[in-house]
Amino acid sequence: MTLYRIKVIVKFFLQFRDFLKKSKIEIELEEGADIFQVLESICNLYNLREKIFNEKNELRQWIKILKNGRQIEFLNGIRTKLRHGDVIALFPPTTGG
Repeated sequence: MTLYRIKVIVKFFLQFRDFLKKSKIEIELEEGADIFQVLESICNLYNLREKIFNEKNELRQWIKILKNGRQIEFLNGIRTKLRHGDVIALFPPTTGG
């Protein structure tokens, strides 16, 4: 069985954008990939593991992730499947004032 490749766009906001000096990147994954795999790729590319995951390799509570404008906690969390062309938005914690 041949696995196809998909491309997704990851948009960074606030401190993530400032830290990476990028507002978005394109990531290529195998068909059937999920949000967790996107996060793993980002951590490997940009050394963000401690900013995104805790010591138990769980998504930090204050990270907000949207897939095509919908919060992933209302989908299937970090196991939400992706399709070619999806747009993932990654938000760090925000501070009130």
